Amino acid sequence: MEYRCSLCGKKYPISTKEFRCSCGGFFELEVENIFSKEELEKRNHTMWRYREAYMLPDNLAPVTLGEGLTPLVKRHIQGFDIYFKMDYMQPTGSFKDRGASVLISLVRHLGIKKVVEDSSGNAGAAVSAYSAAAGISCAVYVPSYTPEGKLSQISLYGSKVVKVPGKRQDANDAVIKAAQNAYYASHLWSPFFPIGLQSSAFEIWETFQGKIPDTIIVPVGAGGDLEGIYTGFKTLNKFGYAKKIPRIIGVQAEKCSPIYRAFEKGLNDYVEVKAEITVAEGIAVQEPPRAKAVLNAVRMSKGKIVAVTDNEILSALKKLFTMGIYVEPTSASTLAAWEKLSRSEQDGAVLILTGSGLKETEKIVKLFLS
Repeated sequence: MEYRCSLCGKKYPISTKEFRCSCGGFFELEVENIFSKEELEKRNHTMWRYREAYMLPDNLAPVTLGEGLTPLVKRHIQGFDIYFKMDYMQPTGSFKDRGASVLISLVRHLGIKKVVEDSSGNAGAAVSAYSAAAGISCAVYVPSYTPEGKLSQISLYGSKVVKVPGKRQDANDAVIKAAQNAYYASHLWSPFFPIGLQSSAFEIWETFQGKIPDTIIVPVGAGGDLEGIYTGFKTLNKFGYAKKIPRIIGVQAEKCSPIYRAFEKGLNDYVEVKAEITVAEGIAVQEPPRAKAVLNAVRMSKGKIVAVTDNEILSALKKLFTMGIYVEPTSASTLAAWEKLSRSEQDGAVLILTGSGLKETEKIVKLFLS
């Protein structure tokens, strides 16, 4: 089993300490296996019930905290039935646990003892938690404006927090330098992270008993969740478990929308943008390294990228609160985008809610109660 460079095609063993090709391209990993439908009833109720699709060594022992199998909640809004995939209901409070569990399982299997990661909060918390569970030392590079709740969570898992002045991209630049002396367990670069995020698609397929919804709406920063969900549905379709791949709609904040702008211009990679700080900091990734894979996934699924304003996000967040759903602003971007879609796209859509509001309560209080 090998990585393949997305640009030049050069191959690397999965044991490589490199996080990208020498030409600058990101690594790809083709999914060549799938789980047995007949075996699912006998398996535990975590995302590891689907382990054959994660392309990991057979003798690997998973690093797991019970992640996955999050609820799918139906609501009737503006005349339509829609579904919220409550993917923030994970051990660390975000969907990132899916990717972290798979990636850190591989890291431990390879005998690596020290990792670095960069994050605006959720990925750092997830990688920190699973590193702690695996007995691996971890340092997380974060933008200096990251909410204290997220920083505390990272620190309490035992990881070192390195605050980097500036925007999200500055933290990414800093960790790449640090990766010269440690393994970069990157949710931005490693293909095993989106490979783990496939599990969300598998759960939707199971919950709907094999009937695939027409539309999936996903927040997009680096785009790993969208890439992973698309890969999951593509895998189900490839092996005859599903008859179609749903239309996948990605959501970006207008203040940081490099993939949205590329989609609108018909380009195959992100557009350089001057990013501003947004309430949806979880999707504020200025230079998403796997943007080509994300744009390909959107186009192959006949989907699109939608940009939403901070005011639209906050309005949607307030509506979610009135439904009893407490998420961070990034998650609310999906409902803000849903409100801008055509009626055919809205009906029966599944909205992925990615992060718990408990992580950003201090910020949310300032936005709504101060």
